[in-house]
Amino acid sequence: MIHLKLLEIESELRAKEQVEAGFVDLPLECYWLIEYVEREIGIRLGSEVFSKWRGWLYYRRGSDSLIICRGRAFSTGVIFGKFRAGFDVDYGLDAATEYERGFDVTPPQDLDHLLLNFGNSANPMVYLWYGENLEPYRLIFEADATQGPHQELSDAIVEALRWTLLRPKDQSLHEFLDSQKR
Repeated sequence: MIHLKLLEIESELRAKEQVEAGFVDLPLECYWLIEYVEREIGIRLGSEVFSKWRGWLYYRRGSDSLIICRGRAFSTGVIFGKFRAGFDVDYGLDAATEYERGFDVTPPQDLDHLLLNFGNSANPMVYLWYGENLEPYRLIFEADATQGPHQELSDAIVEALRWTLLRPKDQSLHEFLDSQKR
């Protein structure tokens, strides 16, 4: 058990170092993975949606990372009845407006979210992180981006989004996963 925890910690440290190193130019395979995930999620922060929409949305942070979290429809005008996708919090529409104006938008602390980004090593790596409250990100998936890990990445995203829906709000992700093993 200790050995597995040490490997997990070492893997997260290596991933953080690679992500911080960044890329001068993001490899084409990384762009393809971002576009693939965007198509799969379907709704971007600020997109026009129907009035009762609730679901998952995505948005880019910079050109090399993607955030996925819960969203809902917000009315943008009384006269025309248009609705836009915002974060699933009271000020969700404000965040969508800021994002559309080009400001950097941070996921709300009370919404669990996923962060998809890339590391600069011999081969570009794709990383999927789980974020909750003020806890540090937890690495939940990594793969060589040049090997086309589309299906594996999709499976990891689906599993993490399932955790987000099933996890009781009074438990951390770690506590929830431990309770599932028993």
